[in-house]
Amino acid sequence: MSAKKLYDAHVPLAPLSRLLLGIGSAATAITDPRRGDMVAAMGETTAITPVLENIRKRMESDIVGRRLLIEKPRISNETIDRKWLSQLPSGTLGKHYSEYRETHDFAHIALEQRTNMLGEVTVKYFEGIQYGLPMCVTGGIFGGARLLTKNRQELLERNLPWVAEQASKARFFMAFDWENHFEKQLSDVQKELNIDPLI
Repeated sequence: MSAKKLYDAHVPLAPLSRLLLGIGSAATAITDPRRGDMVAAMGETTAITPVLENIRKRMESDIVGRRLLIEKPRISNETIDRKWLSQLPSGTLGKHYSEYRETHDFAHIALEQRTNMLGEVTVKYFEGIQYGLPMCVTGGIFGGARLLTKNRQELLERNLPWVAEQASKARFFMAFDWENHFEKQLSDVQKELNIDPLI
């Protein structure tokens, strides 16, 4: 096998195996986005080395990103106190986050995108543009194709131009330590991220 092992739990795949797993996991993830295992498999198999190297380089160029690469913090029920978050003042990042479950949802909060289909597609395009991950771009394209005509028109005419601008000018989301901003007002976090809300 020509692929090298990248980390302890990594299972190197031959190019054909990677392609087949990528296609199969993409088809499953697109038809049933609740299948987290297939979404993860799609991400693993479609993230090519140059894209991952670019993400690492962007994180290393940011002071917080460098720290995050070293510390590798996890945001989960074990590392944050959801009860404390739910008691924070209205409008804070932490209060908003107490209503969500996963790190991906910080993008929903910062971009003020709901977790409906239009919001998911908008966030996927943001992630695709900012991170350069093929999985995110693919999710945006295929998710957009599944939108109702009215929502597809809103995506194309309103959300996509806005999200393309935001993804290009915003601070790199992967290099942001969300857990250290829970007590701040969402509007202040958006300013720090250089995000202009969609009006």
